[in-house]
Amino acid sequence: MKISIIHNLYKKNPYVNESIRYNIMALEEANIEYQYILFNDKGDPEIYEDVKDLITKDVIYHYSDYNFGMGVCSGGWVGALPLVKGDIIHNTSQDDVFISNFYLAAKTAFENPEVMFFSCNGIRTDENLNQESLLIHPQSTPNYLQPIERFKEWFGVVDNKITRANNQLLAPGTLYRKSLHDLIGEPDLKTFKGAADFEYWSRILFNEYKGIYSPEAYWLYRVSEMSVSHSTDFPAIINIVLEKYKKLWKEKMQS
Repeated sequence: MKISIIHNLYKKNPYVNESIRYNIMALEEANIEYQYILFNDKGDPEIYEDVKDLITKDVIYHYSDYNFGMGVCSGGWVGALPLVKGDIIHNTSQDDVFISNFYLAAKTAFENPEVMFFSCNGIRTDENLNQESLLIHPQSTPNYLQPIERFKEWFGVVDNKITRANNQLLAPGTLYRKSLHDLIGEPDLKTFKGAADFEYWSRILFNEYKGIYSPEAYWLYRVSEMSVSHSTDFPAIINIVLEKYKKLWKEKMQS
């Protein structure tokens, strides 16, 4: 198993170098074969000066002349795909931190060939990585080996009708098999922008591909003044996801 980490870069951020170093350390402690892509999505070119000391044969830097994320989402998730060499993809934010158990748990999960994604809980921290709270509380262990049941829970299916949209997987804490792109397509950033992760996880579940979720918190979500926030039209985008799956679910029930 080889993991391709897409580390999104856009704004100059004093925590980027530290986060990358910690993440590489976690991969090496876990003895995971990896490719680490530092993808600058037509952001601040000066970021290169902050990361150039980390570039090796396994850590590459790419500056994109096109802004895939439109300033509101992680454009590297799509922009970096031509560079990906691994069979597992991990798309992450610019200053979050992962520990070795995150990659070890994922490795164990993917030993089951039916498992197409792995996700886990995380911990919210301040800019100095002082821990504050769990991201998902209370802790639980939903069974994603029954994907259609999880889909029904996310979308509040009552009497075979969708009533809501509720994402229950955290984007930076989720890895998936690259082969999903051939099965259900790539993430759609243009349409779903900051909700592209929610739409993609929904697409996986709707198509009944299995995953594993761990309630253990194996990564740190750093909150600082440099944190990237959702665009102001986020509720409207969520509604687009909701309407898409209302239509698809109705068709599924009628087939």
